[in-house]
Amino acid sequence: MRSYLPVLFVAAALLVPSFAEAQKVRTDYAHGTDFSKYKTYQWVKISDNPDLNQLMDQRIKSAFEANLTQEGLTQVQDNADLLIGYQAAVSQQTQLHTYSSDMGGAGWGYGARWGYGWGGSSSSTTTSSTIRNGTLVLDMMDPKTKQLVFRGIATDTLSDKPEKNVKKIQKASKKILEKFPPKVD
Repeated sequence: MRSYLPVLFVAAALLVPSFAEAQKVRTDYAHGTDFSKYKTYQWVKISDNPDLNQLMDQRIKSAFEANLTQEGLTQVQDNADLLIGYQAAVSQQTQLHTYSSDMGGAGWGYGARWGYGWGGSSSSTTTSSTIRNGTLVLDMMDPKTKQLVFRGIATDTLSDKPEKNVKKIQKASKKILEKFPPKVD
């Protein structure tokens, strides 16, 4: 049993990174922009964005609205200082898992060069799984200049459980808006 412990530890160490992958958030902004002038915002639909179901649309907007309020922005229906829209996409990735088992260990085997000896056997099994990755992009645009002034992008693996995805959306919204307004050097 002791000879299998190192193999089990290595296998466990290789599996941990695939499960522990954290949500990734990146932001960018228009340098030289005076973000203190933005006090109000209005939601707009980004034309290239495919329609989400109504429930997901509400969840995404609610998550951002809570954090936008904390940043001091107020939602209005007309004449906003910022136009805000989001895009969401889901991609699928195939992940391969290979498990190996060694029986007996390394040995001399039988053959013309090695002579008689003892040997072992090993087998490998590969399985595949499909992972759904979600990307959420928040864009803020100045309606006067018609220029993008802030963009936040969050990526994470999605769950089959809507409740877990809601928590991931809330976390993404918070992490994106932690960087708004940008800290200018």
